[in-house]
Amino acid sequence: MKYVSWVLIVCVSLAAGQPAGHGTSGIAGWHSFEQLVFSPSVSDNIALLFDQFDSELVLCLEGERRGNDLYITDFRMPHILLSEMGRVQAAGCRPSRKAVGTWHNHPPLGTSFATSNPEAGARNCYLSRTDIADFRRRSDALVTVVSCGPHTFAYWRRGDVASAAEDVAMLPPPQEQLVRSEIGRDLQESPLTQARER
Repeated sequence: MKYVSWVLIVCVSLAAGQPAGHGTSGIAGWHSFEQLVFSPSVSDNIALLFDQFDSELVLCLEGERRGNDLYITDFRMPHILLSEMGRVQAAGCRPSRKAVGTWHNHPPLGTSFATSNPEAGARNCYLSRTDIADFRRRSDALVTVVSCGPHTFAYWRRGDVASAAEDVAMLPPPQEQLVRSEIGRDLQESPLTQARER
């Protein structure tokens, strides 16, 4: 009888798109990750996407827990319905065992990517009222990420957004959650990677 019960639990977990054993306490543990870390290949590809588009895009992030950190290992691009300078509409991310949240970009306004000031660009790393509502609506998402430069991004955990006022227009990133990657001087020896590469 115990064997049948475990088989049913595993099947229900798989059907729900979450790893087996991810009950309420497991999900709470995921929400309390310390840092968001991008794999080098994901970081490089996101930087490339940011540099090539002057309109907003959205990506579905996939990852896993490594120690106390949430490690982004891959992404998928959903069906983009509308992509403009100040907004993007896309089909929802498909549930999967590795789905952890979403990424979107805030391209700089009125300046080229090559000449834009990184400090000024970092001011574009915020969540708009629409972004906040979208993250709150995606109950299975652990994190939402905004890139405001090829090598600059901010992230918010679910708790960061849950504590925000309902009428907030712009939510800046919490302290320590605005991240700039460092580009190696010799790309042969030190490829472009995220600052928090592990």
